[in-house]
Amino acid sequence: MISCQNEPDPSRKPARRSRNVLRSITGIMEIIVSPWAIPVGLQLAADAEPSPGENPWDQHNAIASRFDTRVRFWGKVVDQKGAPLQGVEIVATVTTLRMIKTENGYREYEVLKATSDADGTFIFDGSEGMYLDIEALTKEGYVLPSAYQFGMSCKVGAKFQYRYSSMGGGESVFIPTPASPEVFHLWKINKPEPLTIGGDGSGLSGPELKVGAPPEPSTTISMMITSVGTHKDPQWEVTVSALEPDGGFVMAEASDIFMFEAPAAGYSHSIRFKYGPVGADQGAGDPGASLRFFARTHNGRWHTACEYAFFAPDQNGTVLTQVRSWRNPNGSRNLEHDGAHPLPPPHLSQ
Repeated sequence: MISCQNEPDPSRKPARRSRNVLRSITGIMEIIVSPWAIPVGLQLAADAEPSPGENPWDQHNAIASRFDTRVRFWGKVVDQKGAPLQGVEIVATVTTLRMIKTENGYREYEVLKATSDADGTFIFDGSEGMYLDIEALTKEGYVLPSAYQFGMSCKVGAKFQYRYSSMGGGESVFIPTPASPEVFHLWKINKPEPLTIGGDGSGLSGPELKVGAPPEPSTTISMMITSVGTHKDPQWEVTVSALEPDGGFVMAEASDIFMFEAPAAGYSHSIRFKYGPVGADQGAGDPGASLRFFARTHNGRWHTACEYAFFAPDQNGTVLTQVRSWRNPNGSRNLEHDGAHPLPPPHLSQ
């Protein structure tokens, strides 16, 4: 988050502000102010000179408050079996274009805290702003799904963000409903085993694929991508194949948000996955479509949970990918892990 640590200099104009763009920095979201989408009212306030003795943020805040709305939020936290969890500590931030005075200066967000009740529910109310972000959900002995443990902001583990106000009127806004609280899941750690984990909050850069090119082999798998759509309706198909005779894959169920246990059966020698340009806008730099699957290799002894993000092809037909993986190489299908307290790297079985 942006935070002005010192009192503003009355001789200087307030900083120019605009719509918020988010990025993940050490597990917490920082607001980056971009200079290309400044509301007209705020531009005028930024250009206006404050009167003698006037707080330089007063005029700015008077105009910025027009973009705020009341922020009310109802949530519920459950475990992997759907049972409500009491005592979960939730931290959220409400983002605004106003400059809020604090003990340490000024900032454009308010920090909210709550604890879940016996039925797992919690409420945030009484703030005004444009966005609400769930920054953390913590309870001793429980963990978030793998992709959320690093505060990711891409599709492979989306961040919890809710828009309450549309600056231009074109964005959809979140409508809170007390009868249908937003549900968050935590997993009760049983007996985690040492895993080889690839990728952090932003994921590792995966293979660069070329549309229509031969399969791109790695150590135990190969990937290829082909165009299966039309010029007006583009679509691409990814094929993931095993290089070992005994290797195989199985798609993760959409309901399996944790992927903490590899299936015992159902593996195929190859899997196919189709996606289109929606959610894979290479020009905007947004992460693409997500492919989640389990892999079994090395005579069935290595079990891996994989999450790939595929971007739309660029003008040369090159497809960039991001990958995160969690591998247990010692015969167990257990993929439980806590990103905040990782175990030592595992001994690799042959």
